[in-house]
Amino acid sequence: MLQIYTDGAYKSSIDQGGIGIVWMKDDKVFKKYSKGFKHTTNNKMELIAMLCAFKSIKTSIDEVEFISDSQYVLGCLTKGWKKKKNVELWNILDKEYERVKSLVKNIKFTHVRGHQDCFGNNLADELASNASLELLE
Repeated sequence: MLQIYTDGAYKSSIDQGGIGIVWMKDDKVFKKYSKGFKHTTNNKMELIAMLCAFKSIKTSIDEVEFISDSQYVLGCLTKGWKKKKNVELWNILDKEYERVKSLVKNIKFTHVRGHQDCFGNNLADELASNASLELLE
């Protein structure tokens, strides 16, 4: 099964954030991605990380597990939590999710506690944190 770890980070002192995504199969990392953003929020970074993970699914696949430490993102996606903020971003994410559901037979979402003993999540967190510290213009 393909596992995709997503994480977002935000540094209020410099008003910059970042995303980190890690793709794993058979407990091996085969792809990593990170990017920094200015004038954002932590929740936006979590949403954009998941959006990028969804966009990475381009062909039919049997199983994908999306793993995040964001209860906000997973709760809104899987538990019907209200999407009161970031509505425009949620509209884009929801459309991408519908597209992904048409390509993936079995989609699983898993919440992990941040900064715990989870290699994929810790790596995604490191990527997001480092991206949030990059000097952006």
